[in-house]
Amino acid sequence: MGSRMSKKGSIMGNVTGPPKAMPLHLLEEITDGFSKDRKLGGGTYGDVYLGVHKDGEKIAVKVLKNDLDLDDMEFEKEYHNIASLHHKNIVRLIGYCHETRKEFMTHNGRTVFAEKTKRMLCFEYMHNGSLDKFISDESNGHNWLTRYAIIKGISEGLEYLHEKLNPPMYHLDLKPANVLLDENMSPKIADFGLSRLVGGDKTHFTENRIGTLGYIPPEHIDAGAISTKSDVYSFGVVIIKIMAGPDGYRRSSEISSQQFIDLVR
Repeated sequence: MGSRMSKKGSIMGNVTGPPKAMPLHLLEEITDGFSKDRKLGGGTYGDVYLGVHKDGEKIAVKVLKNDLDLDDMEFEKEYHNIASLHHKNIVRLIGYCHETRKEFMTHNGRTVFAEKTKRMLCFEYMHNGSLDKFISDESNGHNWLTRYAIIKGISEGLEYLHEKLNPPMYHLDLKPANVLLDENMSPKIADFGLSRLVGGDKTHFTENRIGTLGYIPPEHIDAGAISTKSDVYSFGVVIIKIMAGPDGYRRSSEISSQQFIDLVR
């Protein structure tokens, strides 16, 4: 894939350059019209599809849902937040699409000819999928060195977000489904739909509870507090699941430290 990225006309273009505009007709073509067979996953903010160029190059295309309360200004802000991230353990944004078409659609029982905006973000494709599949696959017995490398890579990605960026960025939805694995099983943090750029390192408060149950710290559930500790708490849950698996994680709160060590061994 690396050799294809340098070719003239490549989807990904210059790996060190900024994300580039991608026409909607091209993304429809390389995803087979966003077919179910090309769907890689989905979430609150949109569905992700595999795009395959004619030369075999692959990308992941995230189609933002039309019913989101997302205007052009917010889309632009989201784009700049993600496009500014450059780290080996952060998934790389390589392109985007923002096009408005007029289409016939039903509104209040009538067929009307109205404008419909398509907003998409395109990312590098991760060959080994998400970390949650790796954790839940009991037959895929990766050794401790692989598991440790994944833990270390995620921690370095978080360090970049929390300490190297100014202002820092809180991910706020760190979980195995939002960590992708490349062909070498190196982790890359993905899905920054809930992320926030904040000033300083103080705790902030929000009235809206955000994140995924099971990965949200008590202080956020109780008082809406968010800080770097929010991501660290989520990371702790991820570490335990990487070490002990889903069943081991469920048992971890009921057993002693020594029993947990024996379980991991």
